[in-house]
Amino acid sequence: MTKLISLVCIALTFLSTKTFAETLKVASWNIAWLGSHEYNQRKDTDYQKLARYARELDADVIALQEVESAKWAQKVFGDDYDYFFTTKNWVQRVGVAVRKSSGYKASAVEYRELDQGLARRGMDVTLTKNGKSVRLLAVHMKSGCFDKALDQASIAKMPNSDEKEQYAKIACAELAKQAKPLEAWVDARAEEGIPFILLGDFNRRFVKDIALNYTEVQGLWQTINDEGGEALWAPTITAESQCWGGYYKDYIDHIIFDPKAKAHYVENSFEQLVFEPKYTRELSQKLSDHCPISIKLAL
Repeated sequence: MTKLISLVCIALTFLSTKTFAETLKVASWNIAWLGSHEYNQRKDTDYQKLARYARELDADVIALQEVESAKWAQKVFGDDYDYFFTTKNWVQRVGVAVRKSSGYKASAVEYRELDQGLARRGMDVTLTKNGKSVRLLAVHMKSGCFDKALDQASIAKMPNSDEKEQYAKIACAELAKQAKPLEAWVDARAEEGIPFILLGDFNRRFVKDIALNYTEVQGLWQTINDEGGEALWAPTITAESQCWGGYYKDYIDHIIFDPKAKAHYVENSFEQLVFEPKYTRELSQKLSDHCPISIKLAL
């Protein structure tokens, strides 16, 4: 009888823990050219549409890319969030929005080491509540080298006979430089022992890195993904993007977990918020060429 009571108590404790685990929704969204740049030709009605999608996204934490400042973020997300942005003098900044009512204390610092050439800095945010912490690195990696090998020998062999080829070669060289501090951040977090997530616009088709069986110096995924405590996972590796009708089926926006963070992942919670209209270049400029992605954590 005593043994039966003990088993019941254990079961109730387990159920209680599962039932009352708090869910945190974490998202990433590149809102193209949301700032004072001339490329941003949005009107009031466009900001209203973006705000409607933001409400539908309904995330507690959002990694933002191509957003100039908190003032511009508020046009979409309002005053319900605290905003943390990088400070490099460029309209395409990286930021993190944390919902004020979430109860999480946010400690934020720029990760300047990603600032290689014309590349953007990262935003390193630690969220803490009830003695538990999770650490996030929001990034917007160099664009233009989506699946080419990143080792120096391969980059040296890339053609550069025209402007397009020259840009691709420079982009791969800069992304290769960014790969080292990105790996260093992962290594440091694994040693720290706090659950961590990398998220944002990586401008890299990780599914191609894996399919091409790149070495650690050739593929960005292979560079950051080590074994054991640093073995990473991302739901975007096995999914196809439906953004703008699947215009680009391979994800370049990712949410990446270390094993400790993966243990808190709510199964099948990965979502992509797809815009309703059919793709046109004009619409993608008014909304964004990126659809927001999100996951949930049970903390």
